[in-house]
Amino acid sequence: MKIKQVGDPILRVVSEAVTTEDFENGTVANTIKTMQNILNGIQAISSENGNAISAPQVGVPIRLVVLRIEGKFVNIINPTFSTQSADTFMFEEECFSFYNMRAKVKRHQSVTLSYKNEAQKQKIQTMSGEFAGLIQHEVDHLNGIFFLDKVEDKVSVVSIDYLFKDEPERLEVVKEMCGYMSSP
Repeated sequence: MKIKQVGDPILRVVSEAVTTEDFENGTVANTIKTMQNILNGIQAISSENGNAISAPQVGVPIRLVVLRIEGKFVNIINPTFSTQSADTFMFEEECFSFYNMRAKVKRHQSVTLSYKNEAQKQKIQTMSGEFAGLIQHEVDHLNGIFFLDKVEDKVSVVSIDYLFKDEPERLEVVKEMCGYMSSP
């Protein structure tokens, strides 16, 4: 499978910190390439998707996330939140590892993230709104947590079949993405 699907034990493991050896032996570079290729494949099917993925979702249990911000990939290695705003918002989430479900999750409106990039340079970046929600979702993956684990309002959980019941063309695109993600 391109993306590990719910039930695969790797998705519930707390990922290991990326080490110097992971950079030197090519694990980081190869995993980033795989993740970016998958995100590009998803975006080729639907231009509104393919913006974030974590290494465990491609079968590598290391602390690595790839985000697409303003059309460019940002490779986030060993992320930690140095600050999280008190303000929160309800973020409608989905997950490539079980894309047939969506729900609303309370997320911090803004976060300040410390991480290394692929050149092993320390970075600090503040994200807000959608990108704050995306990075929180992906860091949860690094900790073996699914967004469904954090849903407070269970009524917000919906299937894509129900959500897009009146939009057959959109449902077809979403199902095509699901097929792409679960194919070898």
